[in-house]
Amino acid sequence: MRIGVARNGVAKIAVAALALVAGLATVALPATAAPREIRIGTISAANSPWDLAMRRFAEVAAKESDGELKVLVYTDGQLGDIQQMFSGMQLGTLEMGYFGLGSAVLLKGADPLNILYVPYLFKDKDWTTKILNNDEFKKIYDDVAKNTGVRIVGAFGARSPRALQTVKGPITKPEDVKGLRLRIPSIPALKATFEALGAQVTPLGMLEIYNGLSRGMIDGQDNGFDLSVPLKFHEVAKHWSATDHAYEMTGWFISERLWQSLTPTQREALTKAAAAGGEVSTEATNKLDRESIEALKAAGVTYTEPDREAFRTALKDVYKQFEGKMWPAGLVDRIRAMQQ
Repeated sequence: MRIGVARNGVAKIAVAALALVAGLATVALPATAAPREIRIGTISAANSPWDLAMRRFAEVAAKESDGELKVLVYTDGQLGDIQQMFSGMQLGTLEMGYFGLGSAVLLKGADPLNILYVPYLFKDKDWTTKILNNDEFKKIYDDVAKNTGVRIVGAFGARSPRALQTVKGPITKPEDVKGLRLRIPSIPALKATFEALGAQVTPLGMLEIYNGLSRGMIDGQDNGFDLSVPLKFHEVAKHWSATDHAYEMTGWFISERLWQSLTPTQREALTKAAAAGGEVSTEATNKLDRESIEALKAAGVTYTEPDREAFRTALKDVYKQFEGKMWPAGLVDRIRAMQQ
């Protein structure tokens, strides 16, 4: 009997000990917090270079944040046009956007970035990438965040050079642009460029261009292969003139409210993700650029290489009206000197 009681007591002690250990384990392992969701939108189409870039961004952001950040990708203007997405970021109702860096000039307080559209300022994609990520431009991006409530995480993802795509054509020299009704973004430096050539500038949202071309509201638009081909503007505009009048980067935009609420580790994760996504975008855009000429020709588009030197000469003084007003005096000269 005594032995049985002893064994029974030992058993009870063992059960109690296991229960205590289980309880301690429960206390030591709190529930895992749900990842923070970040929606990122673009006006470009699904499977475009920008879409591929955002998908890579989502992967790297999740990995670098140890699962703390979950990025949801939206293409085709599902979250609105560029202006609507900017408004959402300012209000804190949208987290991020990915589209042309120069679109930032639609925000009051981002005037210096008009310089991106000075005609023939940048020589090529490589120089554009280097210059728009240097210390001077990073300072400009910080100022934009303070002034607008929208931060540029980085300028990663080289874009196709801008060209003219028209219903009428071909466009071979500056004089051919006179009188054309062109959809041009509401960007002062870009509008001034085409007004100097005698075009009738018509502002339309990106999501309105296709219908504008097909219904005769406009005669053409300026964009590169990276936006124009995925959105199939060539179905309704059969002339492409490779003016290459502006090189630009794609910008990773984020709500400043959100940025300020992130930990340093999370900010670093998004910055690394932006650079990784930009590499994907650049590679995909370069591939698209190589393939688009033949693809457009196959679709019945007349592809023209105009007299770029004539365009450069006709537009050489456009920037002077903005010098020292929209961007710091001397910045154009500094950018040109870097590329010598």
